[in-house]
Amino acid sequence: MATAFLFPGLNALLRKSDRHRFLHLPEVQACFRRAEAIIQERFGHRFNFKDFLELPAEDIYSLKNISLAAVAICCIQTGVARRLREQSGDPDWVMGCSLGDLARAVFAGTYTFEDAVYNHIHFTRSIDGIDKIGRNIAVLAPKTAPFTEQDYVWFEQNNVDVSCLTPRFLNIGGRYADLDEVERYAKDKGWNVMRILDYPVHSRYILPYVQAVEKDFASVHTELPRVPIFSSLSAQPLTDPKQIKQEFLLSITKPIHWSRAVQKLAQDHQVDQFVNIGPCRSLTGLMREIPVQAVTVEASELLISAIPGFELAGV
Repeated sequence: MATAFLFPGLNALLRKSDRHRFLHLPEVQACFRRAEAIIQERFGHRFNFKDFLELPAEDIYSLKNISLAAVAICCIQTGVARRLREQSGDPDWVMGCSLGDLARAVFAGTYTFEDAVYNHIHFTRSIDGIDKIGRNIAVLAPKTAPFTEQDYVWFEQNNVDVSCLTPRFLNIGGRYADLDEVERYAKDKGWNVMRILDYPVHSRYILPYVQAVEKDFASVHTELPRVPIFSSLSAQPLTDPKQIKQEFLLSITKPIHWSRAVQKLAQDHQVDQFVNIGPCRSLTGLMREIPVQAVTVEASELLISAIPGFELAGV
C-alpha cells in the first residue's frame, strides 16, 4: 500500500543508547562532519558532535545547548533516512513530530542541510528568558480511561496548550502557575505527570520569540518537496514551500495533533507501514496507542534485515 517515514522530536537524545544507535553509519558521520564545518565557518566555533553526545542528558538539553541538540538529531535522522533511501527508495510520505520537522524537510528536498543547520542555530540564539515563562509536561491517562472532551475544555479554560500524541498521552505547554493547576487536576484524575522541558514549547507563550525573528526568517529559502510531506500540526499535506517555511515557526508555538495526523495518513492516504527513523524508540510505543490498521517498524530493524549479520550500536 503506502509507507511513511516518521521523524521523532527533541527527546531523541535522552538515552545514551539512542544517541549511539546509528553513529557507525557513514551517512550519519558525513552529516556530522558537514554540520561541524558549518558551525566553524559560519559561527567561528570548533565543535565536536562525538564529544557532545557523551555529555549527560541534562547538559545536552540545557538552554545554551538546545540548538546544538536539535542539529545533532537532524544529522542522525537525515543520515538514517538517506541510508534507507539508498536501500529501498523514497517513502510515499514523510512526517515529523515537533523538531523532527527539520530533518523531514531536509530529506524531502524542500530545505538544504546547510540551511537547516545554519538557520536553526542562528534563529535560536536570542532565546534568553524563555525558561522564565513556563515549562512543558507530559500527562498520561490510564488505558481504561483516555482523555475526554470535558478534560480538553478544562485545559482550554486554564490557558494551557495541549498536543494530543495519543488518546491517552498529551504534551502540555504553559506558564508555571497554570501548569501547577494542571498537575493538581491530574492528581485528582489519577493521571501520571512527567516534566519534560523547562520552557513552554508548542504553546502560545513562545510566540514573542518567534515574532522577534519572523521578519528575518522571511529570507529563508524553501523549495517544492521531492517527497510528499504531511503536517502533524494541521494533519494535512504540505505542498507550498511558503507554507512549509511558515510551519518551521509555527511548530514551536502551536500544538501538535499527532494522533489525528497518523489516523489521516492511514485512512485517507492508505499508509499501512510507518517507519520510525529514530534514533529513539519511544515514538513506536506511542504508535501502538493510536487506532489505525498499520504497522510501525524501526529503521534499525530495516537496516539489520537488509545487511545480514549487521549489528547496530546501542541495540
